[in-house]
Amino acid sequence: MRRFLAACLTLAPLAVASAAAAAQSSVPSGYVEVFGDEFDEKQLDTSKWWTRYIHNGGMLDFLNDEQQRYRESGNHVMTGHSLILMAKRTGPGRYESGMIRSKRTFKYGYFEARAKVPRGRGVWPAFWLASGRRAGDGKIGWPPEIDIAELVNNGAEDTTAMLHVSAKSNGAQGLQVLYTDPAFDGRWSYWRAPFDFADAFHVFAALWDDDDTVAVSVDGRLVYKARYKWVYDDGSPAGYASVLLNLAIGGAKWAGRHGVDDAAFPQGFEVDYVRVYQKAGRQRSEPDTTGTDLCPPRGGC
Repeated sequence: MRRFLAACLTLAPLAVASAAAAAQSSVPSGYVEVFGDEFDEKQLDTSKWWTRYIHNGGMLDFLNDEQQRYRESGNHVMTGHSLILMAKRTGPGRYESGMIRSKRTFKYGYFEARAKVPRGRGVWPAFWLASGRRAGDGKIGWPPEIDIAELVNNGAEDTTAMLHVSAKSNGAQGLQVLYTDPAFDGRWSYWRAPFDFADAFHVFAALWDDDDTVAVSVDGRLVYKARYKWVYDDGSPAGYASVLLNLAIGGAKWAGRHGVDDAAFPQGFEVDYVRVYQKAGRQRSEPDTTGTDLCPPRGGC
């Protein structure tokens, strides 16, 4: 293995350059930027982001059977040009990691992030949309949810060459798949890429149009399109969507099914930028005030 890696060293710069060239933005015509972060500041911009989920008064620090807990202790590393959601091992089977949730919510738009995922066994980085608090009555419900990118690596059934894409539906959301790339597995809802996502940055995007369609692309390549209603299970309109990026760790049901590689820590989900665009003159956006600013005032979040 070492001889093989050494032989490939001269090819690595070309491979990375090619992948970087492919990772270009594909903003639709007639759309304007309404929210974004280039992550070029010294500290996480807490005027734009919460660092926990909306539930439990904005303090929920994990979902499902994940083993990490989201924290603000060096879990949001600012490099000067990117944000690294950093996961660290804190003890046997215990991990701290980072996440961000937008302080604005949106109905429809083009959502895009350029990011590079970690490769350690047991990781679960994600870029997704979830219902925020409904302005009229304060209700929070689930679904709806649009998963633009989930890149689970459990070392067996799921690897960093597989992009999971989905829209969660219990029936009222009326999920109807309209198109999938030939390399898309409809049973398990993933696209098998002709490369490893952990090798380079890639642009993950979703065009959520006002005809209630969602089209997910990678580096401008359409991989999935579906019809999907942004409603709660009772059929009523859901709260506008929060933008979330997170690095989950472990969980016996999926990411940690075959254990977590503790030797890989610390490891991070690096985000170059996040941008949200909406049709010019047709912006639909609301503030999300459910949360607590937990980042230390002097940095180190």
